[in-house]
Amino acid sequence: MSQSDESIIRKTGERGKDTSDKGILEILEQNAKWWEQAAVTCENTAARLPSGEKEEVLLMSAVYRERASMHARLIEQLRGSGNGARG
Repeated sequence: MSQSDESIIRKTGERGKDTSDKGILEILEQNAKWWEQAAVTCENTAARLPSGEKEEVLLMSAVYRERASMHARLIEQLRGSGNGARG
């Protein structure tokens, strides 16, 4: 394989990776928003429940917030690797 062929493959691969990362970022961003919305919904629901029933719903809210946070960290990592940073 010539040096020119390798250069074309490398450029094509980089473009494919950038496109792939963009799609992954979009999905992660949407998921983060949905997890956060789920947490808010649980909190609002828990506020209307009697004391003995709200704890489980508040626990679900905490889990959903943690999921939103995990997605946010993944987004930061992907954006960092896309800018040439290594983590």
